[in-house]
Amino acid sequence: MGVELRADTLGRVAHRDKQIAVPVRPALRKGVRLRQSGDAVMLDGADKRQVFTGKFARGHLGRLAAACDGNATHADIAAAVGLDEAVVHKALALLWASGALEEGTQVGEHPALPPELACLLSRLGNSTGVNLSWTDAAARLGRATVHVAGHRPLVEATTNCLTGVCDVVDDLDRLPVADDAFVVFFETRQSQPELVELQRRCWLEKRPLLRVRADSTSMVMGPYVDPAFTPCLECGVSGEDDLSDDPPQHAYDLVAGLVAHHVLALVSRSIRTYLPLDAGIIDLTTLATRHRPSATRPGCPTCSFSEGTTASVPPSSATYEAAVALPPRRFLDPKGHLAHFQSSNIKLQFEFRSWPSCPRVALPEADVSRLAGAPAEDRADLGRPDVALLLAMAFGIRERTDGWVQRWTAAGGNIGSATAYVVSRDEAVLPVGGYAYRDLDHSLAQLTTDELPGDRPLLLVVTSNLKKIAAKYGTFGLRLSLCDAGVGLSTARRVTDHLNLDYSLVTDWDDHLLSEYLGLSPAEEPIAAVMEVG
Repeated sequence: MGVELRADTLGRVAHRDKQIAVPVRPALRKGVRLRQSGDAVMLDGADKRQVFTGKFARGHLGRLAAACDGNATHADIAAAVGLDEAVVHKALALLWASGALEEGTQVGEHPALPPELACLLSRLGNSTGVNLSWTDAAARLGRATVHVAGHRPLVEATTNCLTGVCDVVDDLDRLPVADDAFVVFFETRQSQPELVELQRRCWLEKRPLLRVRADSTSMVMGPYVDPAFTPCLECGVSGEDDLSDDPPQHAYDLVAGLVAHHVLALVSRSIRTYLPLDAGIIDLTTLATRHRPSATRPGCPTCSFSEGTTASVPPSSATYEAAVALPPRRFLDPKGHLAHFQSSNIKLQFEFRSWPSCPRVALPEADVSRLAGAPAEDRADLGRPDVALLLAMAFGIRERTDGWVQRWTAAGGNIGSATAYVVSRDEAVLPVGGYAYRDLDHSLAQLTTDELPGDRPLLLVVTSNLKKIAAKYGTFGLRLSLCDAGVGLSTARRVTDHLNLDYSLVTDWDDHLLSEYLGLSPAEEPIAAVMEVG
């Protein structure tokens, strides 16, 4: 399914967002072209095929791209095509984000690379957005040094692939200790004994190591081990089965080619790779790939800070955190930042749940002036105005316009994944029953009139709307949604503290009981926090 980026949106944020690097002297990337196709303009050859629609695209985009020769500034291009410079800036921002443009280079700045490699670095450079120009990627390759060791036939095949791309040395002692130098080791049944000593030396000397494992049916690309930020090799390979046999001769070139691809990606930063944080398990027949993160085993004497018996494998929680962790800055792909400005993700900020079949219960307007000045000195009884203020500040909307939603409490992606439910046990506060907070119009939807056992007047239940936040963030959304719930709960606590209301955090609740009472699906909307109030 395609995604939509609008020139107006990108042009507006490009002036204030440092991560959007619109080229100053833009040039058309090597190997790409813009062509007319019916009422649209197509971009061919980039990391993804793009379609530009609208009157401006049909009438001006081709001429504008043709004026991007790597020497002309935005003002020069605007004069050449007869358009306002602000309009040109927006169009260039969109062309850059779509993979059509990169920063121009001056004569004499072009490194001596095979034309096919230069074209690849330019054409696919937009997939990561790291390099302003393909020449930056070429310079990275020129600084890189790789030592390839292990299974001899695979070493020879990979060395042939990398020759002319980066410096390959056959002796570890000749490998500099630097960020752009690392070891690639091919682990097979024959070479396995060599790995024990090599990985120990690499760890002690702080040399990055890419372990590649191969047998007759599959290969494992990784883990990438760097003492500066990854678990050790023993933790990274924990849980692996023993090697059954060695790779067949006809698979050597395939394995070597895949390794060369990911080495090129790691070094040049022009191509996407799941390294360094994940390993890839690749079927050598179908090329189907599964990703496996590296996580530290509790008690590991090499890379864990905890003491005690070393676990056989990392716990599920550590594996999840490793799977969604961000890499160090030098391995971060800025291109992912553009997801914030995709129309579908912006739209998520304006989507609100309403529970249309449930009776609506009005709440008083939140009187935020009560939070000014010193906190209340005397313990207060909970009332409906208190509930209204607590819900508004922790989960409500401060201001909403056609192009902006501002919340009282910050939320990941400004999406608002935390949903608040309240259970009333005191008629003086709310009619007894369970309610969902409607943040759009600051009201309650009555879900049930049944009683829920408990001693306090009000129970606040905070859930994570996984379906909504995962639409933008995928599996990382679970982590963000739990953060959103925690931030919302912290705001609720500060409000109750200021009003001097009694409250207590619930640390052990019955998920099944609360989910059934409120009509929740734990798989799509797990309970993240619970607090008793009053």
